Amino acid sequence: MYRRRWRRAGPRGVAAIIATILLVAMTLTAGVVLWTFRITTPPAYPAVNFVLRTGGSNPVWGDPTDTPPHGGYSLMNTSQIIVSTYSPNVILLSQITLTFICDNASSGGNITTLVTGTLAQMTWFPGLTSDPPAGAPELGWCASFHAGGYGGGAFGTAYNRLGMFIPITGDNTTLAAGDTYLLYIHNGGYPLDYDDCKMGVTQCLDSDDYHGAPPWCFTDPGACTIYLQYTGSPSTLLASIPVYSLAPPH
Repeated sequence: MYRRRWRRAGPRGVAAIIATILLVAMTLTAGVVLWTFRITTPPAYPAVNFVLRTGGSNPVWGDPTDTPPHGGYSLMNTSQIIVSTYSPNVILLSQITLTFICDNASSGGNITTLVTGTLAQMTWFPGLTSDPPAGAPELGWCASFHAGGYGGGAFGTAYNRLGMFIPITGDNTTLAAGDTYLLYIHNGGYPLDYDDCKMGVTQCLDSDDYHGAPPWCFTDPGACTIYLQYTGSPSTLLASIPVYSLAPPH
């Protein structure tokens, strides 16, 4: 019978074995890294699409003097900014800011803010309660015109003399398709013309306090702009809408 003789591995053999073990360990380690490594991508910017509708008229919900039992309300020309689609699925109204900017720099003036606030802050009208909630935006200047001062200004500071946001579902927290920003406008013609009110004509339907966007917003394409800004993370401008485009064709 032949007996097999086992040889001890020499230095080269030991080195080869160690190299093999290290290679296997490196392979396993690499495998673990590959399975646990994750690429972090920045969050996507929200996107909202709007439909503009002009040529309508709606009741004026400016203050308690416009609503029963204070003598009823008046109709006024309106245009609408309507939410059609949006992403992601949940966007908080408290994270969307609407700002109405008046720019009269072309005539040697400056840039003024007529109103700014979140959509969540612009959902009140007097038919719900007698007073706006705390923190509701107030109207300021549009060029040289102070919206709160016309007609004595007793109730002329509330944002809803210019416009208001109307949630289609009644949910005042999150955006939904069909949600509408209703803008009162002065662009001439029935039911309201700003020049007639200013002159005190008896047909004026807006004699107690001034409502709506001033008429020069509809004569100069760059005079007035509505900006809708998402203030969450990442913040982004959702829309820049020239108020000039919100007037119905003459």
